[in-house]
Amino acid sequence: MQTTKMNTQSKKRGKYANRKPAAPDIAGQEARDAARVEIPEDAPIESQKTADEECPFIDQPTVHPETDVRLLDLNKIINSTYNPRKNFREETLLELAESIKQSGVLQPICVRPRDEGFEIVYGERRYWAAAMAGLKFIPALIRELSDAEAEDAAITENLQREDVRPREEAAAYKRALQSGRHTIESLVGKFGKSEAYIRSRLKLCELIDALAGMLDKEDISVGVATEIAKYPADIQQEVYDEHFAEGCYSSWKAVRIKDIARRLYERYMTKLESYNFDKTECLSCQHNTANQVLFKDECTGGCAGCQNRECMIRKNNEFLVQKAVKFLKDDPRTTLATNGETPAAVLEALEQEGYHVEELEYNAYYYDEGPQMPDVPQAENCVSEEDFAEAQERYEARMARFTEQTQQLEFDISEGRVRKYAIIGNLDIEIRYEEIEDEEREVTVNEGQDDERKVFVTVVPPSPLEGLMQQERRNREICYEHITTDMKRVFLDVKVANKPLQKEEQQMFYYAVMQRVMSDSKLRQCGFRPKEGSYLTDREQFAAAGRITAKQQAALVRAFLVDYFRSAAPEYGCTDETLLTGMMCRFADMNFTEQSQKVQQEYLKVYERRKARLQEQIDALQAKAEAEELAVSMQEAPDFDPEELPDLLPDETPDAEPKPEPLIIPMEPDIDPDTRMPEEMKTAA
Repeated sequence: MQTTKMNTQSKKRGKYANRKPAAPDIAGQEARDAARVEIPEDAPIESQKTADEECPFIDQPTVHPETDVRLLDLNKIINSTYNPRKNFREETLLELAESIKQSGVLQPICVRPRDEGFEIVYGERRYWAAAMAGLKFIPALIRELSDAEAEDAAITENLQREDVRPREEAAAYKRALQSGRHTIESLVGKFGKSEAYIRSRLKLCELIDALAGMLDKEDISVGVATEIAKYPADIQQEVYDEHFAEGCYSSWKAVRIKDIARRLYERYMTKLESYNFDKTECLSCQHNTANQVLFKDECTGGCAGCQNRECMIRKNNEFLVQKAVKFLKDDPRTTLATNGETPAAVLEALEQEGYHVEELEYNAYYYDEGPQMPDVPQAENCVSEEDFAEAQERYEARMARFTEQTQQLEFDISEGRVRKYAIIGNLDIEIRYEEIEDEEREVTVNEGQDDERKVFVTVVPPSPLEGLMQQERRNREICYEHITTDMKRVFLDVKVANKPLQKEEQQMFYYAVMQRVMSDSKLRQCGFRPKEGSYLTDREQFAAAGRITAKQQAALVRAFLVDYFRSAAPEYGCTDETLLTGMMCRFADMNFTEQSQKVQQEYLKVYERRKARLQEQIDALQAKAEAEELAVSMQEAPDFDPEELPDLLPDETPDAEPKPEPLIIPMEPDIDPDTRMPEEMKTAA
């Protein structure tokens, strides 16, 4: 049998590319019968129809037109590394093998020279069926192809087969795109498929295993699988569990594809119109369903969704945090609150920034909305000019009422009679108000040792400034409550040291001893063992205390303090001035500094940020109060007009400087003046 001469490049690529068939009589009838290939005896293999001629729809590469069709030993052929079809149905292979036994291999496979043999480019299914049929040789079209050309040929041949399975087709498209030699547009031109078709097939590569198995078994149609594959894996799993799994409560197996698409979009698609953040970037985003061919039908009404849920959630959380902070900056009297619908990430972000979010006791609808601004009338909505004029008058009256109510509300908030809430929801923040009434509380008054009586007192709600000061004190308590809680966890893992005691440790110890008595097990841990029995008697403890070593003393004190702080230190109402809390932190600093500082610094940072935020609000309210007080004092000050002087005659003009009257010392009324000369003066004379 003659063969086509190989070109120079073929000779360099493999020495077996132009070697003769393994069987010496391969050109004879015996070899052809063994292969069961119907080829005329007098015709060379080169004259037979090639794969291109047998299946003209196969798009073969044209860069290497030289071909060599031969009968090749199956043992000299290795599997394809480019075939997108990885799984073959056993029943179909058996059917093909039986057909080959009866009629032979009607269409050659395609191979390329590879090392010591040949590698299948396409036709792997025929190769396996031939092996199952017991053939030793198979007709093959030998082509000199590069890796890229071999991959393209395999993909093209498998995509154009009539029996290609949907997921195999999807894998082929994906392989073509991953090669970097094709785009969606080039695949559309190459195979004559629409962009929507190729994209829908590519989505099948993202099916979860359970749904992929159902598609391969044809338990669900490719249309249903495509609709489900549009959504992330977690949604696919939920859809499978609820509507396609064996024994599910609400099966969708008999539901039409359009209905399934509608149900999926309404239930699982994140609709952009529901969110209030700036969606300018979303208009041109690839994850916007309005920009995707696969969601063309669902977005007909203009309701676009977002497939990038992480991005959408991040933008929504940032929007809520920024809006909440703006509310506080605009009005420091505002109280941030949550009704349980606030995203956890938003609460955490606000807490980290030093803002406190109060948890509401009731539903948001329990609180008042506040005055509503009336709508401005429009001339086009009125029948006549008279109707428009009447609408204008009604609007002005309502606007005046709205202004009055708003001013009264602001006054009540300033006086502490109304609390203003900024309730953070899942998608937005709404302002609500709560009227605070004076509260009567029953208290017990002690007038003596045995004389007690109960009275009712009126508790006036705190002003906004007092409320902020209370919040500052509470934030301080929260800080040290967290420190106390986490420090107790640290105490569970630390080991007491045997280094000499410090003076502060001794002070802590003696204070703690007065509060608690150590158990026998703790004494054992510190090196105290009973001579007999299972526990130390009082006499043994007393005797041991007299012989205690410095090492035992240190271990005893530290073990006692660790146990004491772990169980006795309070977790509520803590401050840095709480004695036990301060002692615990100081003890931790001395013995396990790193863990202690880590716990304290974590919460102190949050407290300092909260303190700074509250101080800003306090300063703003104080400045506002001072300004209001100054304005009120200036309004209440009387206007003094200079009194008008009476009209005086020219001779009645008063002196510019009146002369002072002589000083007259009055004498006693019944005593005459003594005119006699004193005896001392007479003697002198």
